[in-house]
Amino acid sequence: MKEVSRRDFLKYVGAGALGLAVKPGLLSALDRRFPPALLASDVVQCFHDDATSGSTINEAVVQMMVDESIMALAGIRNVGEAWETIFPGITETSVIGIKVNCINSQLPTHPAVVRCICSGLARMDVGGSSFKKNNIIIWDRTNSELTGSGYTKYTGSDPDTVRCFGTNESGVGYDNDVTFDVYGSTQHPSKILSQMVDYLIDAAVLKTHSQGVITLNMKNHYGSVNSPGSLQHSSGCSPAVPSLNQQIRDVITPNNIQKLFFTDGLFGLYSGGPGGPPNFNPKLLLMSRDPVACDKQGQNVINVERAKHSLPALNAPMITTAAEPPYSLGSLDINLIELNNVAVGDSGRPVPADGVFAVSPEPVRDRATVTFAVSRPGPVSLDLVDAAGRTRARLFAGTLSKGRHNVDWHAGRSLAGGAYFLRLNSAGAVRVRKVQVVN
Repeated sequence: MKEVSRRDFLKYVGAGALGLAVKPGLLSALDRRFPPALLASDVVQCFHDDATSGSTINEAVVQMMVDESIMALAGIRNVGEAWETIFPGITETSVIGIKVNCINSQLPTHPAVVRCICSGLARMDVGGSSFKKNNIIIWDRTNSELTGSGYTKYTGSDPDTVRCFGTNESGVGYDNDVTFDVYGSTQHPSKILSQMVDYLIDAAVLKTHSQGVITLNMKNHYGSVNSPGSLQHSSGCSPAVPSLNQQIRDVITPNNIQKLFFTDGLFGLYSGGPGGPPNFNPKLLLMSRDPVACDKQGQNVINVERAKHSLPALNAPMITTAAEPPYSLGSLDINLIELNNVAVGDSGRPVPADGVFAVSPEPVRDRATVTFAVSRPGPVSLDLVDAAGRTRARLFAGTLSKGRHNVDWHAGRSLAGGAYFLRLNSAGAVRVRKVQVVN
């Protein structure tokens, strides 16, 4: 299936469509008729008008976008089960790494977006219990780049807290026992990549690069080796970037630990990158199992914006090179699954195993009681969020013991009737529940 523009896409499904998964039936039919090499690669592109408000990220909306994207990619209407399909053979001791891009602190892989990924991973049922957040490592080159981009460096031992640190963390560093031949340049990978993780999510940023043309998923690995400055930026990073990604795929054991490619496109740079503040606001996320297809769609998004400013289209040589032998990293043919303004709360996500999240009476007129369970002692917050993702009120903030708790909610007559969402943040996990208010 060829690339589908948003305009053509809406012709196929009808104006005003809220979302579509092109795949499971169509692709299963294609599987029977064509060999795998001829099939396009799925790329989920999820857009939402309310993903951001000005420079603020609406995390409740982004959580829904991440959840919907993984379910569309997997073809499974259960968030935890959808994530499990990405990591074949995962066990309760497996470690998932999330490689972020923090070299530009004004436009990093946003912590709010990565929190939403981690929340989804924690919904996996592995070995009869929820996947431990401590088995997730968020990483980049240095601690200072991470903290400068808004991440919190991990210093504790809480099993329900995501770990976060750079390759320069004491006791980590680069692995001199693993050697990459990156188009004639000898490189050593971060020990996080070669020794500490069993699976990897590549979480990139949507931006251009003055020498490399674009910085998306494949180029995100410049920060994964010891001497990236010796790699060639000339010729649009081709073939240096494809060669590096091929070495990560083929040299590190277990083979091909990269399982998901994710691009944070809430904000982006359509020109002038890789440094500087964002200059456009696509309000979208990209997700794929294929780095080439994901990067090509990211380039397509950038080129749409460039056309609005009468700038020439970009054509990063590394993308074409990566698809061809001897690298063969993915497909240039895209099966675009476009999700537009999907409704918060209608994702079919399961009720978390740690307990109830209820409102009584419902619909809410003036007063109500919110009941929820806390899986372990710690800080808890409960916010009322409107349909645009704006926080309208904080109903509770404090430290609670493990167990069930009630919060009295005085809605008042000043709150307009309609659909709202209760966002519960407990033990680092965010749960969202839809609630109806009537006057």
